[in-house]
Amino acid sequence: QHSHVSSELAEQFKLDIEKVRAGLDKRTTLMIRNIPNKYTQRMLLGVIENRHAGKFDLFYLPIDFKNRCNVGYAFINFLDVEFVPAFYDEFQAMKWDKFNSDKVCEMSYARIQGKISLLGHFANSSLIHEDETMQPVLFDKNGLREQWVVVARAVLAPQR
Repeated sequence: QHSHVSSELAEQFKLDIEKVRAGLDKRTTLMIRNIPNKYTQRMLLGVIENRHAGKFDLFYLPIDFKNRCNVGYAFINFLDVEFVPAFYDEFQAMKWDKFNSDKVCEMSYARIQGKISLLGHFANSSLIHEDETMQPVLFDKNGLREQWVVVARAVLAPQR
């Protein structure tokens, strides 16, 4: 029973790039997996922004607070599904070039989709009290960096 449930779940989050290219899947939030633990947020953002700056509005590399290393996966939300294929083509099955790692990058869809939903999820966590290097990185539609705490409060403020 358990393996049936997990394979169904895996199918639900599987990124089929041909469906994306055909316009059949419009999800924009990806989970990047198998990231070497020594990559910092700044290093990984640098690699991604090389070709994809201005195309995403949220990036988050969760950090293990005790050992200060990343936990092996990250989330990125693209401004539009049209930016997903180029990112996929560059990173899917890529070997990481730092830290002598044998890890191979894999991508799937994130369970929580979209900047606002992700902000809602993060705002209820202890992240708000951590230093900036451990917090999600947000960008506005012009690619300018935003303070996530400020955006989260604005997004989640009760509508008057």
